[in-house]
Amino acid sequence: MNDAPLSAPPTDAVKPMSLTDKIVGVLASPGELFDNVRLTPKTTSNWLVPTLILVLVGVLMSTLVLTNASLYDQYKHMADQQVEKSLQKQIAEGKITQQQADQAHEQMAAYGSIGIYIQRYGGAILGPFIALFLVSLLYWLLGKGVMKATAPYMKVAEVVGLTFFIGVIESIVTTMLSIGLNNAFASPSLALTISDFSIDNKMHLLAASMNVFTFWSLAVISIGLSRLFQKDFPKVAVLVFALWLLWTLFAVFVLTMLRA
Repeated sequence: MNDAPLSAPPTDAVKPMSLTDKIVGVLASPGELFDNVRLTPKTTSNWLVPTLILVLVGVLMSTLVLTNASLYDQYKHMADQQVEKSLQKQIAEGKITQQQADQAHEQMAAYGSIGIYIQRYGGAILGPFIALFLVSLLYWLLGKGVMKATAPYMKVAEVVGLTFFIGVIESIVTTMLSIGLNNAFASPSLALTISDFSIDNKMHLLAASMNVFTFWSLAVISIGLSRLFQKDFPKVAVLVFALWLLWTLFAVFVLTMLRA
């Protein structure tokens, strides 16, 4: 196959889809949806509406998790373990004494609950917007630098934003799994096969990254970018999945090493 532009009707003959059609399009016919995105003028609602919905659902799901006593205790226990690990490392390095560590642990414990709420709600509110603009920038640079595409940055953001409808489903499914299995680390991924999941275990983190919704989103984004950039789908998909793999390996091996 070559990279010849895909044939399409004149832009002025294409009408923007309704919100319902966009949701159905992402889930059932992404090619048709993203052809419409490419052939219509810049539409802020294409990225803003899905992002706001994801934020709203994320806040609601976080509330369900944090009001579940068992799940909350699991998050608190994990936070306490991380604090204790950090303090013990400082003791071993001679930076603080055991008495100072005990005092620091008491002080941190007093603010531990606040930290959990800030992390959950902050991630739910700010995370989607940060992901939207950062991921869109990476794909835009990828298209411009590697595929010589001329699509505007905000059009790429529309493609990424529309895939957030998949993220909404993932957020709900993940929360239901956590509550149903009474496991704060439960997710629709290979992590379900691990009974003693640990965020300090790189293999466990790699298993958690093997998420069915992640692969679904990447496939839909690949379709969207191939239509937007007017490039062959296989070539775009290889680049999109390669970028995800590089980021996953970096996050698992480099960031966990820095945290340790």
